[in-house]
Amino acid sequence: MDVLQEYFPTKSIKRAEARLSSILYKEQVRLDKISLDLNRKKAITQENLLIELPFILEFTASYHEAFMEFLKAALPQHQVKIKCGPHCGNCCHHYPMSIAPFELISFYAKIRESEALFTYMNACFFRVEKFQSLLEKLKNEKSNEEQDLEELALHSFYEAWHACPFIKTNESCNVYSYRPVTCRMYFSETSPEYCVPKHLQTPLNRSFIVYLPDAIEEAIDEITKHYEDLNLSESLYEGLLQMNALEGKVFYGAV
Repeated sequence: MDVLQEYFPTKSIKRAEARLSSILYKEQVRLDKISLDLNRKKAITQENLLIELPFILEFTASYHEAFMEFLKAALPQHQVKIKCGPHCGNCCHHYPMSIAPFELISFYAKIRESEALFTYMNACFFRVEKFQSLLEKLKNEKSNEEQDLEELALHSFYEAWHACPFIKTNESCNVYSYRPVTCRMYFSETSPEYCVPKHLQTPLNRSFIVYLPDAIEEAIDEITKHYEDLNLSESLYEGLLQMNALEGKVFYGAV
């Protein structure tokens, strides 16, 4: 169960918001200029993704760093101490959604250097197939007609308890330094034993998401629009498979 909280605008919160706004504004200006120079609506396509990759990596790293600064300012306002810690991967059994395209591109650029890339892609494929099968099953059940089927499928996937492919055997994250914001923003005020499917939607589980201010989210949405021609999924696993399919076209300059 989510614990929603609005954060008091302390100096540290305001400073973190200002830094995020500045980083996002500069990137928006950069992307707008690219689209203007190329005389098209969207800045990033398959044709120039490889050229723009270093700038995307730099921007994403700055965005993540600024988000962590926001977390550092926001989390102390929670009266109950956060119980999250090393070697707890319970929340890493969800099906990660809401991945910004620039995060997805940066993430894939990192893992493609790994010897485990083939293993990662196979694991992602299995999880996408599992999620889609759950979604199709729910669509065929008339009792679900008035419900959010994607939300139901996400919960069903969590119940199936498939660990993230990037989790180590000791439950620590193998990609911690460049994990997407959707992984960084999820916390719990309760012990790990309650961060499991059977307690997820009960009072015993007090998990919550640290949401960014609306203005920041809107700025991210505007930047995201510049990537629309790539047609990347918001799902981490599906998006990584899409990036892998672009290997020859993007990373080897075969466009």
